[in-house]
Amino acid sequence: MLDSPTYRASEQLAKSLLPHWRFGQVHNLDVFERIGFPVRIASIRELGPLLDSMQENRFDAYMRELDGLSDDEYNLLLEACKDSLRFQLRMFPQRPPVAPLSTMMSVITLYKKMLGFKPDFRTVLEIGPGCGYLSFLLKHHRSLENYSQIEACESYYILQNLVNVHCFDTRVDERVFIPPTIRVSDFLIANEVQSSELPNPVNLRREPPLCTHYPWWRIGELISDERRFEIVTSNANLLEFSPAALEDYLTLVSNVLEPGGIFLIQCMGYHEHGNLETLLEKVWSRKFVPLLYAVENRPMRFPGAASAATVSERIAGKAAHDVVFPVNNGLLIRPGHPLYERYRQGESRGLHFIANEPVVDAMYFRRPPHRRHYTMDDVISAIESSLVL
Repeated sequence: MLDSPTYRASEQLAKSLLPHWRFGQVHNLDVFERIGFPVRIASIRELGPLLDSMQENRFDAYMRELDGLSDDEYNLLLEACKDSLRFQLRMFPQRPPVAPLSTMMSVITLYKKMLGFKPDFRTVLEIGPGCGYLSFLLKHHRSLENYSQIEACESYYILQNLVNVHCFDTRVDERVFIPPTIRVSDFLIANEVQSSELPNPVNLRREPPLCTHYPWWRIGELISDERRFEIVTSNANLLEFSPAALEDYLTLVSNVLEPGGIFLIQCMGYHEHGNLETLLEKVWSRKFVPLLYAVENRPMRFPGAASAATVSERIAGKAAHDVVFPVNNGLLIRPGHPLYERYRQGESRGLHFIANEPVVDAMYFRRPPHRRHYTMDDVISAIESSLVL
């Protein structure tokens, strides 16, 4: 596991090797700093107040977006919350455990959109995972091969590391640590020391990592290692990035997103550097094309049935209602995607656009039957009655 002194030492070493100090300024967290968010910590105990942060008061709004939960979705929410409580009792035993319901509902909503794109997706890159709770869901995703994360905030980074180790155990590749192949020392060992019994290394056969965690100073490895992802998602940050950082991240996404993949945005962040209009123009200038661009709290309905199957579903009343998104949403594709040429002429330049495509319907509008709306009290009661530790 990772602690703040180790993170900071690695970051300081990385900064000392930059060609110019401005390179490091690109990833400053101006918005976080201004509102007093604890970007830096001295101990993991300081992470306790972050365990359900940045999604406050959105539980009911996400429940309405999804029109309730199916039995499978509800059970997944319960299991993820229980798992988070086990995590808290292990890592923060001095704190009364809390069920991070709003934060967990946000990642349940995100995960459902991922499944709508491709139920057996294998690779995901998340830019700015926040609390890192998508790991509580992806640990159960059987086809997962590579879940990579990028984070620039020290406190969140360390929390994500703790969550990742809890969820993926030894199958975490933490890129903050200095690689063992890099020569950073050259000891001279005297004979009398050599006579002592030294530790015996063991060459273990290890499975490849499922989760790879990148700090801001090692993002370039994703391009140099030629990593490719079916899904790239960003968590409430695009409008908070400095212009230089946004340019860097859009360049990164352009390079690592598979031609048939999606750039999935659930919340575009606080309007610090621009707004929805300027962001839309920026992604167009980088040759991304939206299949959906949704403004928060404005009702949207899928524009029409895209197949006989969706027609029958709508007649059955399973997906005929408006959807209100509690945060701004975007679904972008890059050149090479099968739908790119159809939409690149400018039809999707509006702020409130929905492409009449089955993948958009499946991700954002289609609802399995037998759904139920739950309250926070319902979930807390179910957890308390079923979890014994």
